[in-house]
Amino acid sequence: MRVPFLLLCLAVTAARAQAPGGGSSEVEGTEVKQPAPQQPRTPGPGEVQTAPPEGPSQVHTVEKGDTLWDLSSKYLGTPWYWPKVWSYNPQIANPHWIYPGNQVRFYPGNGEETPARAEQVVGDEDELQAGQAIEGDDEVQMVRLPVEAKTREIVLKDGFVTPNEVEAAGTLVGSYAESEMLSPPDVVYLEFKDRSAVQVGASYLVYRTVGKVHHPRTGKFLGYQTQVLGTVKVNRTSEPKVRATIEKAFDEIGRGARIGPARERLFETVAPVTNAVSLQNLTVVAQLETSLTMAGEQVRVLVDAGSAQGVQVGNVFTVIRQVDPILSSVGVDPSANQDTSLPVEEVGRCMAVDVREAVTTCLLLRSFREVVAGDRVELRAAGPQTAVITR
Repeated sequence: MRVPFLLLCLAVTAARAQAPGGGSSEVEGTEVKQPAPQQPRTPGPGEVQTAPPEGPSQVHTVEKGDTLWDLSSKYLGTPWYWPKVWSYNPQIANPHWIYPGNQVRFYPGNGEETPARAEQVVGDEDELQAGQAIEGDDEVQMVRLPVEAKTREIVLKDGFVTPNEVEAAGTLVGSYAESEMLSPPDVVYLEFKDRSAVQVGASYLVYRTVGKVHHPRTGKFLGYQTQVLGTVKVNRTSEPKVRATIEKAFDEIGRGARIGPARERLFETVAPVTNAVSLQNLTVVAQLETSLTMAGEQVRVLVDAGSAQGVQVGNVFTVIRQVDPILSSVGVDPSANQDTSLPVEEVGRCMAVDVREAVTTCLLLRSFREVVAGDRVELRAAGPQTAVITR
């Protein structure tokens, strides 16, 4: 039994002698800081690998202290391109870790829109800033890369219509389908008070009203809350009724549904803009989610100021309160019992996404407390174009 064991020992010894670095003077058990070789990154489930654009590229050899954040700023003019740079370099397994000697390719001027920072990274002022080192040693350095900030909000265009808009809207009066609830590609028949604006091939919104909106302080009737149900496309206008086909359905569509303006887009892309005017003593007149009694982030609210007062799409409103929650019955109505002797506190910020003459639909981007109908709102000239609340 000893002979095979001795032969095995001799074989292991010979293999070690032939291995690269076999004659190294390193002491066994001592940790050696040697960067692990990066394996090409493979797309995760549902992820599509981005192909590098065609055309010339620049190659940078990583040096100590380099980060994708800084290199993107150097080669592409903005650090916010770092996710795109990472996607074009599949050999980088983790964008937080790049090693001296790695090669990173950059494709400047590829015709794509340069990302812009429209919303600050959420966090306290004393937190580490993007690009600042948070961990490192002699060979590698780890930095905090920012969460990719939203530059625009894409908003479903429903929520509110004025009385005049309802009066001018068309109606789904019938269908060829043998069902009560309609869906694509059912043929439907529409009726308009003014058919001169109806065009073959035009798409129309299908919606229903779900409640009346009154001003919480004055009681004035402002309009209707709405729910978008889908879209229809007109294919014939020469008959007594306009013939159309249901294109999309997000909810049950029935006879009697309202038909919105022609060529109205279902979604709008909105970017923050500088507030050109200053408005005070405005009011949240309603929140437009019928299933909620209070509004939080990503919920639409209605503010009682519009284009007649100089409001523009992209303006950022500030919701405010002056109240001590313990000394007043704010549990019943947080907007009530305001004490003007107290400092003004910010409750939230919202961005104008749909501006009418006298009212504005506003998307809550940040909220520190729940927002309710009756809350006070301000539009501060040249005010903040981000949703971050400083406390």
